[in-house]
Amino acid sequence: MLTQPEQIEQLLADIAAGATIPEATAAAGLSRTPLYSLRRTNAQFAAALSQALRAGRKARRAAGPGLHVDEHGTEARYTKRHCPCAPCRAAGSRARARRRAAARESANPPAAAAA
Repeated sequence: MLTQPEQIEQLLADIAAGATIPEATAAAGLSRTPLYSLRRTNAQFAAALSQALRAGRKARRAAGPGLHVDEHGTEARYTKRHCPCAPCRAAGSRARARRRAAARESANPPAAAAA
């Protein structure tokens, strides 16, 4: 249950600093459900959460290109936000191809080929 003011303030601070809702609630030892329930029933909290989410997006963008979850055409947008647009799907495909190629290069050679 999300009723303690200190816990609510900490969640909002974590989100404003760049944590996603799942990350912030996991750090607090909660599921996302209490946060979403409070947002639905408390207009003041809903406004504060919206403001924290905007600040968090800015913080993630400022943190570097690897954390640009909110920009189209990135693997993160495709995997984290499930964006179906063509640039995001293409970025996901490129990243998957890179990971597969790296796995093939680092794999041990088969025993028959080594002998």
